[in-house]
Amino acid sequence: MGNSKKIIAVLLVGLFLIGGTAYAEGSGPFTKFGRGITNIIMSPAEIIYQPMKMREDHNAMVSWIGGIPKGIVFFPVRLLLGVYDLITFPLPWPKSYGYWIEPETLVEGFEGINYEKAATA
Repeated sequence: MGNSKKIIAVLLVGLFLIGGTAYAEGSGPFTKFGRGITNIIMSPAEIIYQPMKMREDHNAMVSWIGGIPKGIVFFPVRLLLGVYDLITFPLPWPKSYGYWIEPETLVEGFEGINYEKAATA
């Protein structure tokens, strides 16, 4: 039993190293896998993200009235694209393990929002 635990530990460390290398390269199967998981988990946040994104260019009323329905529409889109990335992560579709929707994940989306402008616009 002791040897099997060592083998499993070495394999897990190897997987973490490979995954880190794939992420550092920018795109690859493990990046696509991680993006799929992230988009599945974060997809409900579209309902919050879309009004915040619209708030950068529109007043509060327009951003809430237009952003919430937009978020409701984008929620299943991001969820399904996350499932697609998760299922097809070993395959380089779209080209070079690219992504179908901007932002690639909502983590980048929330980082890109100008909160000061959104709060005062």
